[in-house]
Amino acid sequence: MHQSSSKRFENLGIPGSTDADILEAAHRLVELHLTYLREHETKNDLFDVRDLPASKDSLVNAFRLTLATENRTHMRTLLLKAGMTLAQFQENIGRPMIVKSQDGQKPNQVRRSDIDAAVARRFNKALVQLGEERARLGRVFQDAMRIAGDKPLH
Repeated sequence: MHQSSSKRFENLGIPGSTDADILEAAHRLVELHLTYLREHETKNDLFDVRDLPASKDSLVNAFRLTLATENRTHMRTLLLKAGMTLAQFQENIGRPMIVKSQDGQKPNQVRRSDIDAAVARRFNKALVQLGEERARLGRVFQDAMRIAGDKPLH
């Protein structure tokens, strides 16, 4: 791996390591996130990045690298889906924000008088950020999947 590529993966926690070391670390981080998803029912709710089992940047890089090196199309699709859940984790969310209430109502169906204006603004801002982050991660992960699709099979 050349110098600039190595720099991009420093967030994996092993700067200067071999390609194999970096790939192994990426797989461990992806597995850590998959375990988190199995143990926590995230649905479509929003969470603070502090709830993640590792830094969000490290996890994004791990998914990106794993997607770029995965040969099996169906596995890339599953990895993409799991990686996209990272969009639900944002800075300064605090307690989880439930996107769908317990009684099945969507948040915009709850009576306005039941929602404090500041809470509503905070929630709306978080939803906008969720959309932006999904778009960003979609581009990052699609680029990685394109790399995987373009590499020759041996």
